[in-house]
Amino acid sequence: MTEAPIDRRIAREAAGWFVRLQNSSAGAAEHAAGAEWRARHADHERAWQLAERFSNRTQQLGGGAGRAALDRPRSLDRRQTLKTLALLIVAAPLGVAAYRGLPWREWQADQRTALGEQRTLQLPDGGQIRLNTGSAIDIAYDDNVRRVRLIAGEMFVEVPRERTRRPFIVDTAEARITLLGSRFMVRQYPHSTYLAALDGIAEVRPRLSRGDDGLLRLAAGQQTRVTSEAAEPAMALARNRLDWLSGVLRVEKMRLDDFVAELGRYRTGLLRCDPAVAGLLISGAFQLRDTDQILRAVSQTLPVSVHYRTPYWVTVTTLANS
Repeated sequence: MTEAPIDRRIAREAAGWFVRLQNSSAGAAEHAAGAEWRARHADHERAWQLAERFSNRTQQLGGGAGRAALDRPRSLDRRQTLKTLALLIVAAPLGVAAYRGLPWREWQADQRTALGEQRTLQLPDGGQIRLNTGSAIDIAYDDNVRRVRLIAGEMFVEVPRERTRRPFIVDTAEARITLLGSRFMVRQYPHSTYLAALDGIAEVRPRLSRGDDGLLRLAAGQQTRVTSEAAEPAMALARNRLDWLSGVLRVEKMRLDDFVAELGRYRTGLLRCDPAVAGLLISGAFQLRDTDQILRAVSQTLPVSVHYRTPYWVTVTTLANS
């Protein structure tokens, strides 16, 4: 039987303790403190044992990055070693197949947010980026260009105009976006990019387009979705796309499985929707600071039950399965 994933905070703590105590300079007091941490909670001990398992290479690692980080930690940056080990601890209960899809680039990004976290970053030119939950970006500024790569998640960008007129470029998996204004929102989906212009113009170029054939100019108050081959025609901005900036999830007749998937972006662990209730429709405005409260509201609004196998393994299911 597959166990629930380990909370990322616990995984990071376990990785920190494990790496620290492998150091030959660690004294008796540190070892005692590490043992006390392990005894504090069952998940602490489980995370520690997973760290030992990876260190001893008793499990087959699916990627060269994970193997290198754990086999030769002295040759790598300690911070990166901690990231890699923590990621493996989180993914371990999901099975061997999970390693093949580990988001290495997200964990190695210049800036990222955890599940449920939102953060504002100050840019070198005086601009700002607001990162939504589970987001990751790389930032590269030089004398000729200001460039941000959105690796995962969602960001709200406020771009200052410069006298030097260096272009501000956002790269995603599907597109290159040149921002010619001050406020924009970009979200990376699994196979597409969402872009909204609030103030100014954006030029969107799909990765596989040739010349200017696929170029789309997006005006203020418009949005589009882009694949690597083409951008959808611009349409009026849906204002609820901005609600996350206020910590709100607002939906109108959204399928329940889509709602649960969106809510899962803000919650640690597994949040699933039973296919038997997936097609139910839900509307409302929900405060993201308390996802358990949102789940209670769902169970009071729709004919569904919320089943907690653990605090980190939750299924929205039929009343018959409650």
